[in-house]
Formats: sequence, structure tokens, C-alpha cells
Amino acid sequence: MSYAEMEEVEAGLKFKSASGLLVETTGVSQNIESHDINVHEVVILEGVGEGNTYLYNLDSAEPVE
Repeated sequence: MSYAEMEEVEAGLKFKSASGLLVETTGVSQNIESHDINVHEVVILEGVGEGNTYLYNLDSAEPVE
């Protein structure tokens, strides 16, 4: 199952975004009805924009362990 199909994800999961940012999920999710996908809120952990949050399609990110 892809993240875009998941209605929610747990907080604290770390990913590297397509643009190279290290981000972490907050546990907040939202459905985008016009595209029938779910996006999940992430917070930027380091670098430019550190501390900022935004909604992101996690299918375009790589999980970080």
C-alpha cells in the first residue's frame, strides 16, 4: 500500500524528500478529494526551513531509518 492510499500515518517517521530535505511526520493527514490521494504533514528537521511544516505526498520520499 502506498502512503497516498493511507488515511493516516504515525508521527515520528523520518524521510528524505525528493528535494533532499530531512523531514519527520507529525501524524496529521488530509485527503485531497480532487486527486483521491492522502497527504501527510511533515516538519523539516534541519537546514533551510528547519521547523516549518507542510503537507507532502510521502510516495515521492525515501524512508530514513
